[in-house]
Amino acid sequence: MPKTVLLSKVARKQLDALPEDKKKRIKATLHFLGEQKPERRKGKSRMLDIKKLKGVRGREDLFRLRIGDYRVVYFEDSDCLKVIQILHREKGYKWL
Repeated sequence: MPKTVLLSKVARKQLDALPEDKKKRIKATLHFLGEQKPERRKGKSRMLDIKKLKGVRGREDLFRLRIGDYRVVYFEDSDCLKVIQILHREKGYKWL
């Protein structure tokens, strides 16, 4: 069943700050992710580079989606996918 993709305020701001071509690619990939089967959204997909984040304090359910030089951090809720951050790969995961 397809899921709606929701962006946090921070993620929306980060997405809006990107160049138009990067923004379009990330939006298309997130839309594609929302249409995938649950097991593919959790890292079992050949088409998407998804990994479960380890060592996150207080959060066991975070995933990282790689889209070129950008990393999208999200988790799956009962009815939607919630994007927390959209980061350039050089920024890392220091906020965790």
